[in-house]
This record gives sequence, C-alpha cells and structure tokens, in this order.
Amino acid sequence: MTLALFLRPLVPFFSYGVVPVMTKPHTFWKTWGGPLGLCLILFMLSYTIGVVQPIMPPLVREFNSSVGYVQSALVLMSLVTASFIPTTENLSRRLGRRPLLGMALLLYALGLIVIIVSPDIGIFTLGLAGLTGLGAAVLVSTPVAMMDGLYQDEVARKYGLVALAIAGMLGALTGSILGGIMAFDFSWRWAFAFELALIPVIWYLVRRVVAPTPVPTQAIDWVGGLLSVAGFGFTLVGLSLAAELGWWQPRDDPQTLAFFLAPFGISIAPVLIASGLICTGLLIFWERQRSRQGHPPLLRLGVFNRRIYTIGLTIGTLHTMAMVGLQFNLFQFIPAVVGLNPVQTAIAVIPFTLTQLVVLLVLAKRRPQFPPRYLLQLGLLITSLGIVLLVMAVRPPVTNLGLLPSLVVMGLGTGLFSTYITSLTFADTSEAERAEARGVYRPFQNLGASLGRGILGTILVGTVSVKIVDGVLAELGESIDPSVRREAVQALLVAIQTLRRSERQELFAELPDRIQPVLNSILQTAATDAMQLTLGIILALCLLCLGLSCLLPKTVRKLEAPIE
Repeated sequence: MTLALFLRPLVPFFSYGVVPVMTKPHTFWKTWGGPLGLCLILFMLSYTIGVVQPIMPPLVREFNSSVGYVQSALVLMSLVTASFIPTTENLSRRLGRRPLLGMALLLYALGLIVIIVSPDIGIFTLGLAGLTGLGAAVLVSTPVAMMDGLYQDEVARKYGLVALAIAGMLGALTGSILGGIMAFDFSWRWAFAFELALIPVIWYLVRRVVAPTPVPTQAIDWVGGLLSVAGFGFTLVGLSLAAELGWWQPRDDPQTLAFFLAPFGISIAPVLIASGLICTGLLIFWERQRSRQGHPPLLRLGVFNRRIYTIGLTIGTLHTMAMVGLQFNLFQFIPAVVGLNPVQTAIAVIPFTLTQLVVLLVLAKRRPQFPPRYLLQLGLLITSLGIVLLVMAVRPPVTNLGLLPSLVVMGLGTGLFSTYITSLTFADTSEAERAEARGVYRPFQNLGASLGRGILGTILVGTVSVKIVDGVLAELGESIDPSVRREAVQALLVAIQTLRRSERQELFAELPDRIQPVLNSILQTAATDAMQLTLGIILALCLLCLGLSCLLPKTVRKLEAPIE
C-alpha cells in the first residue's frame, strides 16, 4: 500500500495526453505503432539475455571476474523478475498499466545506464539483476495485457500474441549476433547502449495504446516478497557458483581468498545455499502467520496454486534450460573446432531458430487434428532424435553442413513443443489470471536459460579443460601432484572462457615441442568428448520433460499463442 501511494503522484505524468490508438487509425503509425512498440518491449528483454553470452569474455577480463559471476547475475535477474510479477500485476491494476509501464521503462533505462558505466562486477549485477530485473517484472506482462486490449477478434489477438513471441526470439538472435560483433571489435558497453536508444522509441509508440482503468486491489506482502527473492536467489546463485568455487572445499587456497568467497574456510556456495534455505523457511513461517491473521497471501500467488500450471511451467523451464544450454555450448564448440568467429557461428546456428519460427507460423493458422499433449510429446521425441543426430555430427571432422540436419530436426521438434506447451500450461488458469500467468511464464524461461548456460556451459568447459590437461600429461608420460593438476585445469578453464581463439593458440604454442604434432588431436578429442557428454545430459532433460508431460491434460478448451 505504501509503495502504491508513493507512485500515485507519478501517474498523471505518464497518463498525460494519451489517446487510444485504435479509435483513429488514419495513419500507419497510429494503426501499427502500438503493436510494434509492444513487440519491441519483448525484443528488448530477450536482447538483454541474448547479448550477455557473446560479450562475456571481454566483460570478465575487464572486471577481473569470472563467467560464474556473470551467470549468477543473469539468474538473479530472472528470479527478481519472476518473483515480483504478481506484485506488479497488482500495482498495474491499482495505478493503471500505462503509468506503471512508463515507470518501468525509466527503471529499465536507469539499469542499463548503471550497466554501461559499471566499474566492477558488483555494480554490473546491481544494474542487471536489480534495476533491470525489477523493471522487467512490469515489462514482461504488460505487452500481453495491452495486446489483448488492442484486438477484439480472437484470430487477430492470437496473431498479435504470436508476433510477441517472434519478437522475443528475434531479440535473442539479434543479441547473440550484435554481441559477437561488439565483443572484441568495439566495447561490450555499446551492446547495452543500443537498448538504451530503443526505450524512448518504445514509449513514443505505446503511449497511445488503450489500457484498462485502474481498480482497487489487495494489499501487497512486501516482506514475503523480499524473503522469496532472498530464499530462491541465494539458493540458485549458490548452485550456479558451486561448480566454479567448489561445493564445499574452495577451489583455491582459502588463505588467499577474500572472506566473502571462503567464509570460515569453506566455499561460499554452500553458505549461499544454506542461507537461501533459511530464508525459504522464514518465508513459510511468515506466510502461515499472515494466513492465520486473515491477511492476503504472498505476492498474489494465484497461478502458482494451479497444479497444471506449475507442471507446465516446470516442463517449459527444463526444456528451455536444455535448448539454451545446447545453443550456448554450440557457440563454444563451433569456434574452437570449426574455426568460425562469433558472427559466423551465430549464422551457422540460425537454421535451428528459423525452423522453429516457420513451425510456429504454420501451426498458428491451424486447429490441431490430434490432442495437443500428443503433439507436444511428438515434438519432444523429434527434438530427442535431433540431439542423437547432433551427437553423431560432432565427431571429427565437424562441418557446418554436417551440423545442418540435426539443427533443422531440433528446430522442428522445438517449434512443435513451443506451439502447444503454452496452451497445456494455461489449461486450468482463468481469463483474469492470463496476463499474470504469461508474465510469470516468460521470466521462468529466462531463468531456465540462465541455468542452462551456467550449468551445461560449465560442464562443457570444465570437461574440456580436464581432458586437455590429462591428454597433454599422458602424451608427455608424466604425473604431477593433484593440486598442481587442479591449478592447471582451473587456469585453462579461465583461458577458454575469456581469451580469443588466436590468444588461446598462442597459449598452446608455449607447450613443449613434442606436444605440438599431436596437440590438434588432443584438442579435438577433448572438445568432442565434452560436447557428447553435455548432449547426453540434454537428451536426459528432454526425456524427463516427456515423462512429466504425461501429467498434463490431453486436450484444452482454448489454444493459446506460444511464448518464446
């Protein structure tokens, strides 16, 4: 209630001079400006997630940090967004969507400015996870709600929502390509400056879109919200850092590490996980006390109480984790094995995204002849087949043409899955919960994407590092102290994540002369074995999704537009 009273004076500023766009469609911009602006919002949000991966090497080097910390910032951003969406939905109904959208765009712009000028990883995380994460809590759900209001016709509304999904996919694709260009040729900070320039354009386009009139709503449980963010945030960050900092024993000497990285002589990862579990326990106690006193529940958790929605959300998040982790690993594997630069790599992986887009557009026009659950399961089976084909395609010699069939098959399966997972997930949600349900669904997919990059990417790079060090030692016929071996593996892991290909080649050139004739064979074998290991994990995740999908309803009353 306090925050709503604080924000209310800003409402007239963002509401001033607003004219409904659809009432006077005399010009192109008056007719299509609103929908375009809404699509640009989701384009921008997906761009933010997609651009971080290719700019990681120079970012990590400049901050003298690690990939694990950057991945943790992405996880926190997604978690903050997901945690506060129900709250921002409440505020949107109380203050109005358009005023709150303007405030969110300002907050998002402030977050981008903080990112651009950040001197270290801490300030970068504050901008990315804190400010843009909070702004995104409004931005992910508002386009859906406003697009619903733009069109009365059911078919037109569905195509509008499909356009939002496509805009999100294009944003992620643009981020991966533009980030690759910015990463080394310019500065990674310019990648976020591009987004900053979009914000005034977005506000100009959407300021005329009709929005529902504000209505009274329930009070908000801010303490519960903060406990939920702390509980889930500490736990997930601890899990994402454990592979890099150690599950219990610190990877480096505790005496040389800062206290916050190795408190009490142990890794920070279990401390974070334990803190998260404690905050989660406090959250449960707090909510029980409020429930006994007759207060409204935490952050309006309505959609989370829906069993089918929770199952579908879990399946969608696991699938996103698998597919984004796969793409991330391809961006690591292809440059090292095929020798492509980041832009060429993005182009090589495009068939996966293009096939998915084509499937979405084709199926959006048709009513399915078979139950949606069967079609979703068929998509998972096709995706699994594509992964098996990719396992065979990554064996030497690896070529772009050899990867193409597996990418197309996986794109076909993923497009089929994405078309129907939304409808099945929302099968037991009410119409009033639809915007909130969609708003929660998207950041959970971003969370899955962050975990996919963090966990599967770490497994790939870590396995490659171990196999290269062991391969070199085996060729030399030498054995070394385990602690020295761990240091060598850790140093190589950092080099793989932060150095350009030419710089890595210079590093390998320093190895003894008798290693050089077999070095390429060692590197190829290490990369292939590590990639096949991660593909096995991804295949297991897809099969897990297939098993969980049996808990979804076979049919639905209404087909929903997909969410990227």
